[in-house]
Amino acid sequence: MNIAIIDMDNLKNPFWAAGQATATREVGKRLAKKHDVTVYCSKYPKYKDYMEDGVKYVHVGINSMNSKIINLAFIITVPFIVRKIKADIIIENFNAPTSVSFAPLFTKIPVIALPSMFNAVEFYKKYHIPFHWIERIGMKFYKYMLPYSEVDSAKAVSLNPKIKLKIVQQGVEARYLKIKQKNPKHILFLGRFDITQKGIDLLVEAYAKVKNDIKYPLILAGHGPDEHKIRKLIDKYELHDKVKIVGPAYGEKKFKLMSEALYVAFPSMHDEMCLWALEALAGGLPLICFDLPESKWMNDDISIKAKPFTADEYAKILLQATNMELMSKMRKASRDLARKYPWEKVASEFESFINEVLEIEGK
Repeated sequence: MNIAIIDMDNLKNPFWAAGQATATREVGKRLAKKHDVTVYCSKYPKYKDYMEDGVKYVHVGINSMNSKIINLAFIITVPFIVRKIKADIIIENFNAPTSVSFAPLFTKIPVIALPSMFNAVEFYKKYHIPFHWIERIGMKFYKYMLPYSEVDSAKAVSLNPKIKLKIVQQGVEARYLKIKQKNPKHILFLGRFDITQKGIDLLVEAYAKVKNDIKYPLILAGHGPDEHKIRKLIDKYELHDKVKIVGPAYGEKKFKLMSEALYVAFPSMHDEMCLWALEALAGGLPLICFDLPESKWMNDDISIKAKPFTADEYAKILLQATNMELMSKMRKASRDLARKYPWEKVASEFESFINEVLEIEGK
């Protein structure tokens, strides 16, 4: 079987190299053991097409030093890409800000949507451009989807009652389960520095409210467009001795930060079951988050939730979570939950749904 995956990101991309790129690689390399797998991703400075873990990466779109131009160009390019693709199935990762690309209109190959970014209404609120109307119209043309959660599936059905879908959650690498936990030295936030999506402004404000009571410093690991705004917030709340930005964290740096963390601050505004959340749990790090529909899968054994979106409420649970007796129980429960999500199971679910789609299509 020839499988094409459309994913703007990849792990060599200097602008993102985010969780979905990891998910594409982990699923792709397992499917590649039996099938031909090609990933179509965006161009970036000094890009080169390459083969890794049996997966071929082909770069398309426009090469630029501006990530927003690359992003927009890639979305516009997708309909032209699918016209040229020769494959049995296409798996399309949705991208911000529109989610959809209308790919099914431009190919006879069955397209399975992955709602990796399915939040056009949030980008409408941020930029005041009606991206959600494009999402609403575009969803009418998608016949198949692999949503991550009931929230995604419910939204998809509301936009397209005829869509066939199967919930397949994210996976986690076994190596995260082997991270040795040391005596906690800090609280950890890790992710893209995007205030609208990740809620980092609320995290910094909440931490400032308990800075004299909480004995652990806050580490912010990552990069992104709002770093300057975050630094201004650190200045505003006089947190230079308590909050530290350490840049992107991959490999050993990431593992070291996780091994020395007490828990993970996860103040996301609309993330589904994202890859980092599962990695954190596998590392034995409970999630301190907001009580959102998207966070329904996080039970009380592995998370503490605040009423959205108030800094006062979030400050209370940041402090509450420093109770070591409580954290000891939650850290064990976190790893127990993460063990239920191996990538082998995810890849198997993908393959099963692909075969089901091909049978429906008479392929």
